[in-house]
Amino acid sequence: MDDRTFARLRPSGLDELTEDGYRRRRAGDLARAFATPRTEQAGPARPARPRLRWPHLLMAGTVAAGLAATAVVVTTGGSGTDPAGTGPSGAVVASTTQGAPERVADARTFLLAAASTARREPVASGRYWYVNERTLQKVDNAPGESTAKTKAESAELPYEAYLADTRETWRAMKAGEVGRRASNQDVKVTFGSPQDEAAWKASGSPKLADDKPRTADDTFEPILSIDNPSLNLRNVTKLPTGKDALKRHLDDLWKRSPNSAGSGKAVYLWQTGVDLMTAPITPGTRSALFKVLADQPGITSQGEAKDVLGRTGVALSSSAADALTFRLVIDPSTAELLEYDVVQKDVPLLRVALADMGFTDRLGERPKD
Repeated sequence: MDDRTFARLRPSGLDELTEDGYRRRRAGDLARAFATPRTEQAGPARPARPRLRWPHLLMAGTVAAGLAATAVVVTTGGSGTDPAGTGPSGAVVASTTQGAPERVADARTFLLAAASTARREPVASGRYWYVNERTLQKVDNAPGESTAKTKAESAELPYEAYLADTRETWRAMKAGEVGRRASNQDVKVTFGSPQDEAAWKASGSPKLADDKPRTADDTFEPILSIDNPSLNLRNVTKLPTGKDALKRHLDDLWKRSPNSAGSGKAVYLWQTGVDLMTAPITPGTRSALFKVLADQPGITSQGEAKDVLGRTGVALSSSAADALTFRLVIDPSTAELLEYDVVQKDVPLLRVALADMGFTDRLGERPKD
C-alpha cells in the first residue's frame, strides 16, 4: 500500500419457512427494531488521537492519508448539496406509523437483528471474489501540481471538489492464479456548491482527475487487511462463527497487529470490521462480527440514509477526534454493507459504496443474482 493508502471498511426464523416467508419474517423483525426508542448513551471519553488507515480494498495509489479515527460517519453536510449528484445524502430518521413520533432503532438492537439476518444467508463459493465499488473522495490537490510547493501552499484547493469513479476487482481464491483490477471507470468531478464550481472556473478550470480507464491482470495477491497480515482469501473463510470465539480471535490478531501500537482497539475493530465485511467471510462469521460490534460502546443509529448510489439503508455512526465521523450504511433486509464514509467537520472526505460483491467463476464476469 502506497503511503498508507485510503483503503476501506454486508432474525432468526424457523427452518421450515420458505425463502419468501423468511424474507417477510425478517422484514418484520427489522420493522419492530425501528419501533424501539433510541436508548444509546454517549460513549466513553475519546482516546488520544490514533493513526487511521482506510480499509484496504480501495486500490493502491488513489489517495494518500494520515487521518485519525475511532469506531464506526454521519451526514455529508458541507454546502448542503450532494457531491455525488444522487440526491440527499444525510441520515434521515425512520418514521413509524402515520402520526406516530419518529423513532430509530438503537444501534445494538439493529446490529443484533442484522446478525440474525446474516446467519440465514446461503453459503457461496467460486473461483474469484468480485467487488465493485463506487468511490467519492474529496480532491485536495490538482494532479501535476508542482512538488516544489510547500505543504502550506499545496495542502488544499480553494474550493470544494469531489472525484467519483468506479473500481472492480476479481481476486483469485487460489494462490498464484491470475486476478484482475479495473479502475478509473466512469470518472466524474462534482463540486460542493455552485460557488465552488465558479471558483474552479475562475482559477482556470484545472483538470482535477485522471480519467483514463485502466485494467491490469496479474498474479499478485493484494493485502486483505493491512492491520492483519496473516489473513488471506483462503483462511478468512475459516474464521470463527461464534461471537465469543471470533472476539477472542480478533483480540489475538490485534495484539499481533503491526499497527496496534498506533491505534486503540476500537479503531482496530472498526477498520478490521470493514475489511471483513468486504471479504468472502461465511454467513456465520458475518453474523458473529455484527454481534461483536453490537457490544462496542459509542456506536449510534441515525436511522435511514442514502448511499452515493441512491440506495436506502440504516446508518450507524461514531464520532472521533478532530471532528471526524465514521458511518456504515447497512441494508436492513440483507444485512449487507452498502457504504462506508468518513466526514470531517461536516465535509465528506470519503464515501465508498459497495455496488456489488460476490463469487464468480470467470474473469470479467460479475456474480449472478
